[in-house]
Amino acid sequence: MSRRLIQASLILVLLAAPARAQTPFGTQSVPSRTALARIGLERQWLGTMGVSGTERLIQISISSNLLFAQTNFANFSVFNAETGQYLWSIKLGTRTGSARPASANSFAVFVTNGDQLYAIHRETGHPLWVQTLEALPSGPTSCNEDLVTVGLTSGKLVAYGLKVKADKGEPRLSNKAIRLWNWQTGGPITARALPSGAIVAFGSLDHRVYVVTSELPATPLYRFATGDEVSAPLGTYGTRLLLIPSADKNVYGIDLWTAHPKWIFSSGAPVRQEPLVADNDAYVVNFSGELSAVDVNTGEPRWTTSTHGGRLVSISASRVYLETHDDDLFVVDRASGTMVLDPRSTYQRAGVNLREFSLGITNNLDDRMYFATPSGLILCLREAAQVTPRMLRDPKAKPFGYIPPEGIKLPRAGETISLPSPLQNQEPAAPGEEKAVPKEQEKDKDAVPGEEKDKDMPEADDKAAAEPK
Repeated sequence: MSRRLIQASLILVLLAAPARAQTPFGTQSVPSRTALARIGLERQWLGTMGVSGTERLIQISISSNLLFAQTNFANFSVFNAETGQYLWSIKLGTRTGSARPASANSFAVFVTNGDQLYAIHRETGHPLWVQTLEALPSGPTSCNEDLVTVGLTSGKLVAYGLKVKADKGEPRLSNKAIRLWNWQTGGPITARALPSGAIVAFGSLDHRVYVVTSELPATPLYRFATGDEVSAPLGTYGTRLLLIPSADKNVYGIDLWTAHPKWIFSSGAPVRQEPLVADNDAYVVNFSGELSAVDVNTGEPRWTTSTHGGRLVSISASRVYLETHDDDLFVVDRASGTMVLDPRSTYQRAGVNLREFSLGITNNLDDRMYFATPSGLILCLREAAQVTPRMLRDPKAKPFGYIPPEGIKLPRAGETISLPSPLQNQEPAAPGEEKAVPKEQEKDKDAVPGEEKDKDMPEADDKAAAEPK
């Protein structure tokens, strides 16, 4: 080899070395197809979100077939959740150490960064408007086609309209946030609200769930009192069964419109995860790590099995997928509740190592599994034979909150609704202590008339004689 060739080779080696050192992850970070096949899984897609220096991915979330990824440098990227196709990115103001899950409807994506709420065009990634919030968000955004809501650390849920009436024809999109209403609770709202048709349902750390009308004037239907914090997202089944997970160790199945109870499932430990509903079962994981399959029609448990204190990941036709605190995957049989694959089987025997994937979501839409590393690697897994995603809710079914043509009879304002409750010794709230807007805010020009009706909201009778099983 000539001297010039040797020099050229040395230059190429020196140039290549820094490039390898900057690579945020290696091939060993990704479970091999062979390892995945041992537990019946396959890689659906693998993507990356470019990060540099001290930038780290801190949040992933999913909504409406979109996967969202946000970094501590306030970079926000959007992917097609099924194919992994990169769609667009946007810079969300200043750097932050925390991020909240985003949401999307047919035309926009809604996400917060610091005290800013962003509405972004779903197709182009161009900002539609930015709204400064009166307090930091304590939970994710949630939306439908007409409004977006976000819970604040002050205990308030704020709702903004998305459309304005046109002189002729259909309403058009607004180029600014339209303040609709706010509802004051007694504690931060950490879980996403549930806007559905004519109502919005939301839980609070003040131990209650509130159901109010979504349009002006915001009118209360009722509030449902539990014995402890409601910190996890509410679940749904059919068109009107609302599932309330509470830290008082119960999951409540109540009628959306009347608050009348269908059942109460006592889990034995605080419930701080969203109950996932698939077919006719609700899957509940309590704080002690017990997983239960509950019949959504009766509230009776089909089976209960001890897990490793895991997080629900997704549900397929025959399996429940969970993840341990060490980010190891394990699998439970839906029919019997038996452990199909424990963490040792997936990690040590099969060689599926997900421990670097410390970011993940609970997928309440379909059977796909999503994981991510702080270095920006995003992984989607599926069962080997499930080429098409299996939706947890039938897309052809009537939506939750559907109102039939004949309408729905609602309880009268101020009516006390008698509900069975295990809280025999709970002290009733002092009269007037839960006004929707504190007195110091009564002159707020943004306050909406009627928001103080919270003091008249029907509430569960905590001294009802019936006991849950």
